[in-house]
Parts: sequence; C-alpha cells; structure tokens
Amino acid sequence: MPELPEVETIVQQLNKHIVGKRIQSAQVLEQKRVDKSIEKAVPSTVVRAWRRAKAIIIELEKKKYLLVRLGMTGHFHYAPKPESLGKDEKFAGVKFYLQDGSVLSYTDIRKFGSVRVLNEARLQKELAQFGPEPLGKEFTATKFKEMLAKKPKANIKVTLMDQNFIAGIGNIYAQEALYHAGIDPKRKIGTLKVPEIQKLHQAIQQVLRQSIAHNGTTVKNYVHIEGSGGFQKYLTVYEKTHCPQKHLITKVRMGGRGTYYCSRCQK
Repeated sequence: MPELPEVETIVQQLNKHIVGKRIQSAQVLEQKRVDKSIEKAVPSTVVRAWRRAKAIIIELEKKKYLLVRLGMTGHFHYAPKPESLGKDEKFAGVKFYLQDGSVLSYTDIRKFGSVRVLNEARLQKELAQFGPEPLGKEFTATKFKEMLAKKPKANIKVTLMDQNFIAGIGNIYAQEALYHAGIDPKRKIGTLKVPEIQKLHQAIQQVLRQSIAHNGTTVKNYVHIEGSGGFQKYLTVYEKTHCPQKHLITKVRMGGRGTYYCSRCQK
C-alpha cells in the first residue's frame, strides 16, 4: 500500500501536471468506489493538490474537494491526449478530461481505493482523524516522546503504523526507521529510553525524506505519474534476507503484517 513518500510523490506530480488547468468533464466508470457526483462537480479549475497522511486532496473551485485514497493499487495516469493512456485503463475508476486536451485517470486494479467529492466541512472532519504529520514542524522529538508516553504497553512497530497516532507511516517505513534506530520492532513503548526515542524520531524523518527524494518505493504495484519509485534500492530490512551488516534477517508477523528485522542490530 502506498505510504507517505509515495503519496507525496504523486501529489507533487499532480501539482506539476494539472494545477491551474480546467477540468472540462469527468467520466465515472466505477461507482462503488468513485462518487458519481464528480461528473456534476465539473467544469472546474484545479486550485491545488496536497497530502494528509496517505490521502490525496485535490481542491477545485468554490471549495469543492476530491478526497483520494489509493488503497493498495490505486494510481493516476496523465497523458497529453486520451489515446496516449496506458494499458491499465480497463481498471479506470474515473477519467478527467482537461480543457487543453489532456486527460487524467484514476485506476485501481484491486479496487480498495476511492475518490469522493466533499465540501470543506466534511473534508476537515475526515482529515481530523489522523495523527500529526511526521515531517511537520509540530512533530518534534519532544512531541514524539510525549505521544509515546501515553502508550507504554503498546508495541512500537504497530503504533508507528496507527494512522490515528501518527500520519502516513505504513509497514515499509516503520520497519526501515526501526532498523536505523536500532530498535527491535517487538519492544513495548515503555521500554524505550529517551536516547532511543530521539534516534527513532530522527530515523523516521530521515527515511521518509530519502524515500521522497527517490519518488517512493516500488516493490510490487506502486507507480507514480512519471514512472516507478527508486527507494527500493536503499531498503535495509524490508523483504531482505540480510541487513547491511550481512546479518541474517528475521521475519515475524505483527499486527497482521510481515515484519523484517535484524536481531543483532536491533535490540
């Protein structure tokens, strides 16, 4: 499932390709996951796109918003002309036809994602459920320590993936950050010492920023508007057999997800 770096990459590309352009019409092809009312929300000019947690928000004129959740396989295609769209278009949930002749489509092979039209009040209610942004100014090491102090008996890896606790971190980046911080993912939060929390805070931000710089991680299905991610080349433990120190990787299941870690580097 796309996490913060993947979603941020797509948002940056949406801003590049469609912001300021006018959507002339929309064609909803999958009504179970895409609001049919999108067709009535256009024509409208795209004001901006941004990210909150793993969600994409596309703002239209008159305070109308498209809230996009990518699910496991959702992604956008953009083409100068409709005939230039890719082979996955049979899985398209909605197509946006822009005034300049270009087209943006949202496709979702496994159909776990969604596209909804919301007003400002409903959008704010949806976004309020998420925890702080790990790359936001408010997410300081002190703030992180205070957040963790409220959950001493909780598991650290599962907690990092809790979107109500902190926004945007999923299975890949929780594992990678814990490796760089030298923390065993099985540990309870109450066992973490202050230096370990500070190191984990730094590792979270470092891993996320590095992944964004490489357009996210492609290990299975993720693609962005302009191609595939590149951070998979820099993963240390996720789906690896050995860590960078050549130690054998251990795999366990935590919170219903496979978890890779090094029992020698992570304590």
